[in-house]
Amino acid sequence: MTQQDNVQWTKLSGIVAVQGAMTLTWVIYALYLPQLLQELGFAKQLAGNILIIEHLLEMVIEPTFGFISDRQNISIGNRFPYITLGVVLASSFFLALPIITFFLSPDTPWPWLLPVLAVIWASAMAIFRSPVLALLTQVSPQPQLPMAVSLLTFVQQLVSSLRFSVYGFILSLGSLFTFAIGSFSLLIAATYLRKILPVFTPQPRTESFSAVSVSKIITVFTTAIAIGLGLRSLFTILPQIFTAYFGKESIPQGMLVFSLLLAFTALPAGKLASKLGYIEIMIIALIMTGIGLSLIAQSVPVGIIIIILLIIGFSFATILNTMIPFVLTVMPSDMAGFAIGTYFAGFGGAISFFNFFIRNSCLRYWMDGKKED
Repeated sequence: MTQQDNVQWTKLSGIVAVQGAMTLTWVIYALYLPQLLQELGFAKQLAGNILIIEHLLEMVIEPTFGFISDRQNISIGNRFPYITLGVVLASSFFLALPIITFFLSPDTPWPWLLPVLAVIWASAMAIFRSPVLALLTQVSPQPQLPMAVSLLTFVQQLVSSLRFSVYGFILSLGSLFTFAIGSFSLLIAATYLRKILPVFTPQPRTESFSAVSVSKIITVFTTAIAIGLGLRSLFTILPQIFTAYFGKESIPQGMLVFSLLLAFTALPAGKLASKLGYIEIMIIALIMTGIGLSLIAQSVPVGIIIIILLIIGFSFATILNTMIPFVLTVMPSDMAGFAIGTYFAGFGGAISFFNFFIRNSCLRYWMDGKKED
């Protein structure tokens, strides 16, 4: 087996570092945004409305900058100009969130700058996610992509579990210090990625940029919507399950255990998918997840619920590992950024749909986002 047949783990570590830093900033943002909004006189529920807007913007930004990065990769041999731009903007706006809160007050005429800045920050984050993940095609052969993505899933879920485990400690650090950690971790991770992933010199090309049929775009987009709705539904159902079987006080511990389950099953799930074929494994995982979600609502003994949750955890980790390889199979290889961007557009759209129409959070809180004095 040649080097081209193996995952280049050292280069992959740069992508993983950026993934971990991105997840860390989102964890910090989710924990602190309601608090920052309250400090300026807004209702904390406004954070849900902001999240809806951010996901809707991602539906446009992700595929657009994924497409632009594909063109750059062909013309200049790398995707880093817009990765660098996005990281610098995101790091700057992220650090500005607690700073602007410190200088403003509910009595000033500009408290709306905070939610606007929050949306701008999320938009900057969307600029570079697809270009960064498109670099996976440079560090792993296609059959081994689930194994490479499993390391991303592992780090993402491990860092995400912080919001269920040490959220009190994170909040005790103070917003400015915590946001500074997130901002600088993003800059350091991107610098490390740029250092270990060299730019190649593109060969002269005369052929046109690959055309993609509408049916392929629809396939990726609708699949992402299904995965997004499934994941959002799952994380809405889980607290109800933990409350019913173990009491309301068990929700943080239950969510922590499930996040760790996703993290630690990601690696064996990725290895299995790489060995047996990720399309087949993905289909099996989708079926098992669907069966698990249909059974989890039934009244069954605690032992059975635990087994169902274990199956769902392993199956969903498998889905997360195989989705990016799947979309890179559907779309041409020179449109990896656009393919991943389209996937995240559908995923973000599903989250917005769930929050807006099912939870009705926007209709409930939009008109009274500002607290009554």
